[in-house]
Amino acid sequence: TKPLKTEDLLSMVKKLQKEGSLEPQIEDLINRINELQQAKKKSNEELGETQALWETLHRELDSLNGEKVHLEEVLRKKQEALRILQLHCQRKESEAQRKHMLQEFMDQIFIRNSQIEESCEQRKWQDLRFKKIHKDIGSRARKLHFEVLERRLAWEIRALQSSKEQLLTEENLARAKLEQVEQRL
Repeated sequence: TKPLKTEDLLSMVKKLQKEGSLEPQIEDLINRINELQQAKKKSNEELGETQALWETLHRELDSLNGEKVHLEEVLRKKQEALRILQLHCQRKESEAQRKHMLQEFMDQIFIRNSQIEESCEQRKWQDLRFKKIHKDIGSRARKLHFEVLERRLAWEIRALQSSKEQLLTEENLARAKLEQVEQRL
């Protein structure tokens, strides 16, 4: 049955008094009042438990909100630390790439310098060889020139001697003729 309110009970008592049949139902009313008091007591206990539970839950909610704020702060700090670490890693990667590229450039420069040095050494060797050949050719040319000059001088000397002998012979012939002409005169 549905619990009756105090006003309902009072109106029921007045109604029963008018009818004159109050006696047999007083016991029912007392039982009903006892039930209502028990129900009220139980409701008060439940209300107290509910209020205690609500206060406990409220405190727990406050604690969880505090923990949430703390965890959000920790998360923010960790995200900031992560961002800093990512920037640091990016810088390190960029630096490593720059070092790698620089090393590649240095290796290429070293190879090119080695090629240039080798080319210079070859050129020096070729220059020395050329100078030696040039000197050799110059020396041969001078020898040949002197040989040709000696032969020419020897030939000219022979030619001059031959001319001299011929001139002497002609002179002797001319003197002989002159003597003959003088003797004839």
